[in-house]
Amino acid sequence: MKLGCVIMASGEGKRFGSNKMLADICGKPLIQRTIESAPKGFDVVVTTRWPQVAEICRELRCACALHDGALRSESVRSGLTWGADRGWKGCLFLPGDQPLVSSDSFEALAGAFKAGGGVAPVRLALNGEPASPVLFPASLFPNLMGLKGKDGGSSLLRGRADVQLVEARGYELWDVDTAKGQRRVSEHIAGCYVPR
Repeated sequence: MKLGCVIMASGEGKRFGSNKMLADICGKPLIQRTIESAPKGFDVVVTTRWPQVAEICRELRCACALHDGALRSESVRSGLTWGADRGWKGCLFLPGDQPLVSSDSFEALAGAFKAGGGVAPVRLALNGEPASPVLFPASLFPNLMGLKGKDGGSSLLRGRADVQLVEARGYELWDVDTAKGQRRVSEHIAGCYVPR
């Protein structure tokens, strides 16, 4: 079963104060850390509106869909358009600022998706609380393509009874929205994180 992975890297980083995709995480840009963590065996594409991010993708030989939209829905569309002819049975949407998702969790997401016949969404969760990333079945691609404005794929999942949750470790859901988040993720990677 062929699966895609769209790494979402188009955000403005307003809370961070600059383009967080370029933030230093133990000597590498955040987006590089996320690309390097991406699930093996998936078709991976980064969707971004930042030329600097596209250049990092080029250096890493990672596919990149460069677009000029500022809204989350446009980033979703850009990634799915890139994958339109690739025969994906599902697509994982991975936030570009979430570099700590483990290969175990990616495998668990894919395993649950395939075990369910690839017909229902599967997402990471913590203590039963839904989180990202989310693996969407191809049947929802038209709905994803039709998103408007700031809506992301999660807006399609509200009220659905068939969404399967895969439990993650807490740190896997950490993101880099602020300088504090950058420090926490960096310290985790360096092996010296102490909860404060």
